[in-house]
Parts: sequence; C-alpha cells; structure tokens
Amino acid sequence: MKTPLARPVLPTLLFALILAGCGGGGSSGLQPQIAASAEVLQPGDAGYERAVIGSAVKAAGQGGVSEGMVIRIVQDIPVWRMWNGPARLDARGNTNRMGGWWSYDPPQGTVQQYRAAYEICNGWNDLTWVAKCTLKAGSIVVVGPGQSVSAQTCGDPTGLENYAANPVDWQLYIDKPWARSAELVCPDASADYEADPADISRPRKSGS
Repeated sequence: MKTPLARPVLPTLLFALILAGCGGGGSSGLQPQIAASAEVLQPGDAGYERAVIGSAVKAAGQGGVSEGMVIRIVQDIPVWRMWNGPARLDARGNTNRMGGWWSYDPPQGTVQQYRAAYEICNGWNDLTWVAKCTLKAGSIVVVGPGQSVSAQTCGDPTGLENYAANPVDWQLYIDKPWARSAELVCPDASADYEADPADISRPRKSGS
C-alpha cells in the first residue's frame, strides 16, 4: 500500500488553474520546499523549451508527471536520485546514476514506500544507492506530481505491479542530465551511499 510522506497536497484542478494563470518570473503554485529557489516559466519565455516538458508529462498509466511546470532554478538546491549502484551496468557499460528523474526532498522511509511514492517500477530501478547532487542556479527543468503507472507499463504480465498517481510527492525531470554537467553538479560516485532498505535516509550497515 502506498504510504506517501506528509507534504502539502495540491489538487489537480488547482494545479491546472495555476498553470493557466501564473506568469513567468513567479513562484506561484510551487511547493514550499522549492518555491523560494525557483521561478515558473511560461511558453515563450527564454529557455522554456530546454525543459522538454513533453518528455515529462505523460498520460495516465504511463509514468512521468501528471501535470508539469517549467521552472528556472534561481539559487542552488540539493537534489537526490536513487539508482542501481556501481556494480550494475547496462549494455553500453553505463550505470543509471544520471537518469532524468530526481527529487528535491531527501529520500526517506522504506524502499517500497519510496517506490510507491515516486511510481518507480522494479524493472526501472533497483533503488539501492543514493546520490546527492546540486542543481545550479539558471537550470531549467520540469516539476510536477507523479503520474500513475500501469502493470503493462511496468512490464508485469501478472498485472500486480502498478502505482497510483501521487499529488503529494513531486518530482523533477532533468532532460539529458549527462549532457548538463554545468547545471547538475555531482560528486564522484564514491560519495554516494548504499541505502538501508528499511530506512533509505541512512547507509546500509556492513554485512546486513
């Protein structure tokens, strides 16, 4: 069962009204955790297209975010991403440390709570390691509440793995982060930690 962490909830209708009515340069509608560090951009504003909002906002059942705001970061903020760890490589020899989806809230709770809160299929991410990076002032990204994910999208033939949309735990989409090293600044992967699956806010104990 999904157990979202306590956070202000923004109803979908209110979110839609904000998207329609807020002007560029404001922070109206952003969650308190990020409102002071970002400004909302509108189509036609300089840099808006860099966010590639079409890659972030998806239909129900497809993951991504259900609604999206394009924002410009106005002061550096820490961002977090969970990933598979250095030992698991893809066919090209790369890890998934530099994927497109991040949070501006530090990971907490159990692995399963985090997976449900951010709608992350088992096949997409092991959620075993935690990276903390810095999103620099001037970065332009998408933010919004998580969209639902169907069992079909997860690739689960049993139909059991699926996730509901979550208006509480918002996500950041950073398009092609591996090509934006001046905006997303990460320490060496040796600074990351392997998470305790029962409490991902802290490192896993040796031998556990």
